[in-house]
Parts: sequence; C-alpha cells; structure tokens
Amino acid sequence: MFIVLEGIDGCGKSTQSSRLGEWLSGLLGLDAVLVTYEPGGWPGGEAVRALARGGDFSSVWSEFFLFMMDRCEHVARVINPAIAGKKVVLCDRYMPSTLAYQVLSSTIMTESAAEKIIGLSKLIGLPQPDCTFFLDVNVSVAKSRMDARGKRDSFDKRGEDFFERVRLGYERLMRSGAGTEWVRLDAALDEESVFAALRGHVERLMSLEGTEMPDK
Repeated sequence: MFIVLEGIDGCGKSTQSSRLGEWLSGLLGLDAVLVTYEPGGWPGGEAVRALARGGDFSSVWSEFFLFMMDRCEHVARVINPAIAGKKVVLCDRYMPSTLAYQVLSSTIMTESAAEKIIGLSKLIGLPQPDCTFFLDVNVSVAKSRMDARGKRDSFDKRGEDFFERVRLGYERLMRSGAGTEWVRLDAALDEESVFAALRGHVERLMSLEGTEMPDK
C-alpha cells in the first residue's frame, strides 16, 4: 500500500506521517513499513533538499525540474523497492506537491502547460498512491504555526497569497481525482483529532486491501 500526505506548509502532515508510521510499525512490524519524504528522501538526496528549500530560482521551471529529478531518484531507489517488497509506504509529499506548488500556484504558467504536466507522472511511470490525504488548513492558521516554529525556508517566506494559491491548487487536484483516491482531513483540529481521523481512514484502506489487522 502506498499512502501520501499532502498540504500546505504548517498543516501538520510531517507530524502525522511520523505518528502514522509509528502506529503502523507497532501493528505490522518495523520491517513492514517505510516512512519517507520529499524532497531528499533517498541516499544523497539531502543536497537536493537543501537546494530546493533554500534556493532562489529565477525560473519556476528550474524549481519544477529539480523536484521532478528528486522524485525520479526517490522512486527508483526507495519507493519502488519498498512497494515490490510489499511494504506499506508513507510519503510526506509526492507529485501533488509539485503540481500545487510549482504549477497550479504559478501566475505565469499557462492552463495548457498545467494540463500537460498533470499527466506527466503517468507518462514517466511514477507509481500512483492508493490514497492521498489532503490535510487542509486555513492559510492564516498555517502561518501562525510556521511563525511559532521559528525556522523559515524560502517557501515559508513567499507570503499568504502564494499559500492560498497552493491550497486552491490542492483543491483542484482533489476535485479532478488526479490518479489517486483523495481524502480531505480538517487539519485545523488538534493533533489527536487529526490523527484519529487519519488512523480510521487507514484502517478502512487496509481492510479493503485485505490486510490482516493484529488484535489491538
């Protein structure tokens, strides 16, 4: 099973991904679960992550192709082998992030270009998630969380208008289906409530897949 967590910065997806991984590892065993992330979730990928999150690019296309290169390596080196090994794969960001952040949020990207890029993941053979969770939160709430954590990167500094466009991009992807089952979660709720909802949906997915759940 391949599960992706998405949302704007400050939505809490990294926290929820970590908690979900710990819970699943407790149920299925450490060797049965892979928790990973983008960008940079592959051997040698931290240099790409540093460039992606700290870089000041002159072209949106430069940023786009950097994230796509990172994803191709991540899939080839980490995700595909884990899927082949029948592991549950949890990924903090995937193709929807690139579409929402680099494509659908852009004020210069044409509609024609956006439509072509949406189909790119199938063209180059990237695996499609079984489910993508969209942790949706108001931009003002996300900003207050980012301010509280102190450390800011180049994305955090782009302003509320940018993140509102990203959020709307996610909504568009969710409406279109975009190659996966989408589940929206209210990420403005407290951490425990969000995790309870996330866990309930994952239990449903595992039941539908026929995964045998250990006694709790």
